[in-house]
This record gives sequence, C-alpha cells and structure tokens, in this order.
Amino acid sequence: MKLGELLKGVKIREINADLNTEVKGLCYNSKDCHEGYGYFARKGFKYDGFLFIPTCFKRGVSVFFGEEALSGYPFVVVDNIREAQALISANFYGNPQRFLKLVGVTGTNGKTTTCYLLKDALNSGLISTVEIDTGKRLEKARLTTPESTDIFCYLKEMVESGKQYAVIEVSAHALTFKRVHGMKFDSVVFTGFSRDHLDFYKTMDNYFKAKASLFGFLKGNGFCVVNGDVDVFDRLVPLCKNPICVGKGERCHIKIKRIVEEASSLFIDYLIGGKEVSINFPMIGEYNAYNLGFALGVLSGFNIATKGFIERVSQAFSVPGRVEVINSGKGFKVIIDFAHTPEGLDKLLHSLKKHCKNKLITVFGCGGERDKTKRPLMLESVCKHSDLVFVTADNPRGESIEDIFNDIKKGRDFKKQVTYIKDRKEAIFEAIDQAGEGDLVVIAGKGHEDYQIIGETPIPFNDKQVALEALGLV
Repeated sequence: MKLGELLKGVKIREINADLNTEVKGLCYNSKDCHEGYGYFARKGFKYDGFLFIPTCFKRGVSVFFGEEALSGYPFVVVDNIREAQALISANFYGNPQRFLKLVGVTGTNGKTTTCYLLKDALNSGLISTVEIDTGKRLEKARLTTPESTDIFCYLKEMVESGKQYAVIEVSAHALTFKRVHGMKFDSVVFTGFSRDHLDFYKTMDNYFKAKASLFGFLKGNGFCVVNGDVDVFDRLVPLCKNPICVGKGERCHIKIKRIVEEASSLFIDYLIGGKEVSINFPMIGEYNAYNLGFALGVLSGFNIATKGFIERVSQAFSVPGRVEVINSGKGFKVIIDFAHTPEGLDKLLHSLKKHCKNKLITVFGCGGERDKTKRPLMLESVCKHSDLVFVTADNPRGESIEDIFNDIKKGRDFKKQVTYIKDRKEAIFEAIDQAGEGDLVVIAGKGHEDYQIIGETPIPFNDKQVALEALGLV
C-alpha cells in the first residue's frame, strides 16, 4: 500500500518521506521489522523506540512514524503516535472493523468469562486475555488487549473467515494507550469495578475514567450492557447509550431473581422482558450469574434469540484457568483460577467455601512492580474464607519476594495458619500435600498463564500442570 493511502485520517505535522513509497507491512518492535515495512517509533516505559531506528533502517524499513523526526531517515511526524498507529494500521488492513459488529468488554473482573460466553452466543471472533481466535488461526494471547496493529490484523482475518461479530476484551491500559482508537463498537459491556492497577492509575477515580472511556467508542445506535448492582452505577448511567442493566435490582432489564449454588453449577432464574428464564449453568460463583446475564443482555440488544445459546451453555461451558476443576482421585479437588484482586478473591473463595466439606486451602501471591496497596487486602480476602493459606510468588518481576511478602503481611490474617514459601511450585506441592478427604485446594492468581516472570524473563510455568504433577497425574 502507498504511504499516502496509509495516512488517511492521520493528524500529521511534518513529512520527510515520499508519499508513493510502497509499505509492505507494519511493525512497532524492531525484531519484527523487514524490508519495506513502516516502523512506529514510540517511547515506552523501558525502551525508547527511537534507539532502534538505525537497526530497522538497515533491515530495510522504508518509513518511520513518530512524534518527532530523526534526521537522515524517511519520517512522518504525527501529533500522537499511538493514535496514528491505530489509524495507519486500520488503513493498512482495509479497515476491517467496518465489516464486523464489534462488542467491547471491560471491567475489573469477569471480562474473560463474559467474552467466552459471547463468543459462543454470537459465533464470533475473539480477542481475549487467554487467546485469539480469528476463525483462521487460534493462538495464545500475550496481552489482555493487543497493540492496535495486531488487532486490525486479527479483525481482517475474522472478516476473511466469514465472521460477522468480533468480541474484544478491552483493558484500562488498552484504552489509555489508544489500542482501540478509531474503532466504533456496536455494544459495550461493563462487568464491574473494583481496586486494581493503582500502581499506574494512582487513584480509583483515574482508573474508573480509563475504563469508562470505552463508552465513548460506541456507535450512535449502539447499546451498553452494564452491571446494575455495581457501586459506580450512578456514574455510569450518564455515559451510557441505550443501557441494558443486569443485576438483582428493580432497575435491571436482565433481572437475576434467584441463584442456587451447587458444588459444580448454578441454577439461575432470570426475568427478561417479563418472561422468566431458568438456566442450569455449569460454572460456580454467584458472579458468573452476572457474566451469563451480560451475554444475554448483548443478545437482547442485537435482537438475537437466546434458546440455542442457553441450551449449549447448560450442557457444557468452561474457560481455561477460570474456576477450572481438577479431581485429585484422593477425595479432594483442586481449583485453578485467575482471581488476583481483593474483590475477585473474596467472591471466588466465598462461593467455594459454601461447598467445601472440610478445609479450604488457598495458594496465592501478588505481582511484583504492580499495585502495592492491594497486597494486604488480598491477604484479608483469602484469610477470611480459608483454613490454610500458602503465600508465594506470582510474577515477582524485578521486585524482591521479601518486599512483596512484607507488604502482604500488613493485612489481617484472622488468626489463620499462613505459610510463606518463595518458590511457587514448592507452595503448590505443599498445599496439595496438606489436603485430605473433603478439602478444596485453590490455586489463585495465574489461571491460564503458562509462564512466571522473574526479573525481566518469562520462564515456563503453569499452575495446572504443576498441580497435576503434585497429584501424580502426569
């Protein structure tokens, strides 16, 4: 594609490049650059993309984009590099978003499960924390929401594979860093709001504004599906177009009338448009009644019949690393879950405790170089419901585990037995070794992830595989 075509809609300050230059591909990481590519030179937290310009030029990069020029190189200077990256990427891939109905899902907890439910309900393409499914390829995700260049590539593949819908899990960071800039969503889902990412956003108000900014990406005739029981509901309402509310209150359009929690499923009665709908949903945790309700709300907004979807999810439904159950064969169960916030842990363990016949044993940790204020609160959430607690490493990154443990210890332990073990594998083995008849062992925080970040290096690590090894099942 000609450079001039790529720049449609982009706010440009200066051009020192031939508009007839043929651009064969796009890259934002120097390692991915090839001959004829365009390179987005961005200044990040750890790396300055400008430092890699000479290397990229030697590899044959034909044009560079940035908020300032580097003398001697073909450059397009733009007002905002991340906005420009999104618009240029959309142009390069043929603006595939125009041919899809886009559903964006945000919220502190529940995003991934809701996205998987919507994928089933709409037979859609999927961009989520766990995986990317375009209909042409299925791959593990690296970020909750990929960079804009990757998103538009995925959307193009969805169009080519015949998808009519795309469901995108949209994080607060994705909104802050303009990864969905230039998109217009047909529906936006807001699952809930609680403490997280304060290392970056500093205040809950800043965090809320980042998440709520997704509503600004709605089409004029689009609709919102929101948690009607969330504390920030009154702040959300003025931002919503055509809201469909899900929850227990009278104001809710998808009303949760009754939830009966069983050991391995939920029996849920909804009131939808004056009609009662009963579902046996094979997930645990009251919060999953909301996640299912959000999916029903989206179907309602699109005027799509729910019968087939309800029949399918009643028979079988699961999400990797989300309340994933392992039967030990020794009289107890092991649960793998991604819960990594005080609220997420509290809701998960509260639900599991109801069906735990004996001890509830929990393994968890807190990520390094991330929100330190939630660490003691996570301990309190875990100890409030657990009988035995093993605190261990999550993704310590460049922070010492001792410092992380010291922050965690500031929380209340409710006089529960808490053991601190630095090595996550050792902690999981020890927790399972302590389990007996009727116990539940919960391994929280990493869910589907198959790595652990120590320093700057991701090393292979998967909670489920380690648990299977500890149980002698692999």
